[in-house]
Amino acid sequence: MRLTSSPARCIAADVKHLLYILPTLAALWIVDGTLSQDRYIGWERNSVRNSTDRWERHRRASVALFGSSTSKDWLPAQLAARVVGKTRRDVVDAHTNGCHQACTWATVRKMMQRERRYEVAFVGTNLFQLCELPHSKRVLQQQMQLPAADVPRAFGLYLEAEQPLRYMGRFIGMTLSGAYADTAPIQRWLSEDLFGKATRGREHRWYRADRPSSDTVLTCSYEDDAIAYKRAFSEALLDDMGQIADQVFLMMLPDRTLGLDEPENRERWRRHMALHREMADARPWVTLVDLVTDGVSDPKKFRDGFHLGREGISDQQKLFEQRMRELGWPKAKPSPKPPKASPKPSPKPPKASPKPSKASPKSSKASPKPSEPPTTPPKAPAGAGG
Repeated sequence: MRLTSSPARCIAADVKHLLYILPTLAALWIVDGTLSQDRYIGWERNSVRNSTDRWERHRRASVALFGSSTSKDWLPAQLAARVVGKTRRDVVDAHTNGCHQACTWATVRKMMQRERRYEVAFVGTNLFQLCELPHSKRVLQQQMQLPAADVPRAFGLYLEAEQPLRYMGRFIGMTLSGAYADTAPIQRWLSEDLFGKATRGREHRWYRADRPSSDTVLTCSYEDDAIAYKRAFSEALLDDMGQIADQVFLMMLPDRTLGLDEPENRERWRRHMALHREMADARPWVTLVDLVTDGVSDPKKFRDGFHLGREGISDQQKLFEQRMRELGWPKAKPSPKPPKASPKPSPKPPKASPKPSKASPKSSKASPKPSEPPTTPPKAPAGAGG
């Protein structure tokens, strides 16, 4: 005869197992919070927080600067204000270091949730930024900013990536664990505590014998598969920027590959410019600002693969002002309408001469008529006869 457990006994067993799991989860949660310092450890995290704090505080801004440091390092707020006819206090810096299309899209979605609106928005991109080349910090930037209601849409855009599950898994893992979200500062913190600070110039020795070259230029083949992920986010970004800005300037920025005199590289840049012109032309609120044609191409004017040196910054600022003038900016302010002249009072007609006085009123009583002789003859006195 087979014995079967009662439902009550099964439930009790499940509760017992759950009691074993809960303390383990609580311990992991405490360890995770300690390692990630309550999710405040790491420069990348705090870069996102600082950006959010800037645009959250500046509620009266009418001009916003988006993108990564390559969009902002050479473009001070004073210059951005001048080319659109605004003042410095009208500009808010909403850029985040390393913030490519997906990160900027998450920022814009958060602004839409906060019901922010600007007259003008600037965002820049170079050729490298359209290459997928995944990095965990880019998913962290999205996870920190994206409203929960937009997560399904983000996962839909992840399907354009070469490995969609990698992005989805990282997003979910970063949501659950602060330590997993940014391991670099934790590794640095633990290594310095255990082994001390690395000797300057020899930091690479823990993972490779030779020092990595600083002259390596990051780029991609620019084939459809290599840019599909960033292209999908670029289109979503430009669409949603139209919801928070009246005018969007898409700045095409050079990087160090612009100076490479190779047919394959020139073809990449040709496709890059054509793609973004197509995206801008399809959206009336987007205007493309070409800083690639006649732009900075001398590798010596770059301090790394993407960021300009002092001379390169000066050259790009001059070209930027020239391009904005060619586009008709700043717009001429409409001349104030002259105040409406008050209508002149029409001349008053001359006063009519006074009306003649009315005739004196007739007497209320008619003057007495003259007495008429009596019609009956008077009687003769008595005694008179003939």
